[in-house]
Amino acid sequence: MEDYINFKGNLEKLSKKDLELLFIKLQNYKIAYADTLNVDKKISIGVELEFENASLEGVKQEFDKDPQFQYWQVITDESCTSYTNNLTIGGEVTSPVLHDLKPDWQTLSNATQILKNLKAKSTNNTSLHIHLGNQIFGLNIQNVIRFVKVWCIFEHVIFKFAYGADKTYRPKILYFAHSIADATKLKCKHIPGFFEYLTIPRALGFNKKWAINFANFYDLIATEESNEAIEIRIANGTLEKNTIQNTINLYIKLINYVCSDRYDEKLIDRLFKRLIPKSIIEYDDIYINDAIKFADLIFENNLDKINFLKQYVKEDETVFIR
Repeated sequence: MEDYINFKGNLEKLSKKDLELLFIKLQNYKIAYADTLNVDKKISIGVELEFENASLEGVKQEFDKDPQFQYWQVITDESCTSYTNNLTIGGEVTSPVLHDLKPDWQTLSNATQILKNLKAKSTNNTSLHIHLGNQIFGLNIQNVIRFVKVWCIFEHVIFKFAYGADKTYRPKILYFAHSIADATKLKCKHIPGFFEYLTIPRALGFNKKWAINFANFYDLIATEESNEAIEIRIANGTLEKNTIQNTINLYIKLINYVCSDRYDEKLIDRLFKRLIPKSIIEYDDIYINDAIKFADLIFENNLDKINFLKQYVKEDETVFIR
């Protein structure tokens, strides 16, 4: 695997033989939990860990007695909380604002371990919601528009990646995290100047029922505000710390790309103009060429690309390089 991590250039440039060998090696590859993601420490991160099976009160007691979790919350959640024999089962553990710092990643790791120790489970009723502070976009509305365009172009790839170890979406994803590609294309078609005259990100119209919740994105800001963040809601529930961190890494690196000088405006505008959105069922399929193109665009190093592809292609899935 070291040969691929140290490979110079885009993965698209690899020969068919080398790509096939990469996916063979990925079968036994394990994503490591990093001390940090090496991103801007000012980026604010929030995590919602939904779970079933464990007593909500039992989880709350464990978190309350540990000082490192003094600002974490344990609450009910309509999608995964049930009530049996006067017990509340299942719920959500919500982090405070975190940053790309070793102590914060250690605390997140400890949180997932507590849930596992209490026999909490991620199921097809649970999801992983990630919040990123709005300041990550800076003061340029074009960064938000770029983000939406890239998301829509590669939404079928991002969704499958975000399913974690699962090969398909959770059953209620259309109730709580509906895809935005088709809706965005329709808005661009029927609302004159939809992107051109956008000044408030909230006006994109996507709230807690959509893949990305922009409801708390009123203004472009340069500093951290605890209540102002986008919420990315598509990921299937997981208590695996490596998957959680890898998912957060993708979201941050995607936004970093659209805010950078590396952003290829001509390519993205061309791809967005030609985009014909797929159905949610089609998102289960493997689009390996699209996945590699996406990875080459947004990631600046091959370790990130390999970690992305490892999570994108699920166990026992066969990859055919065309």
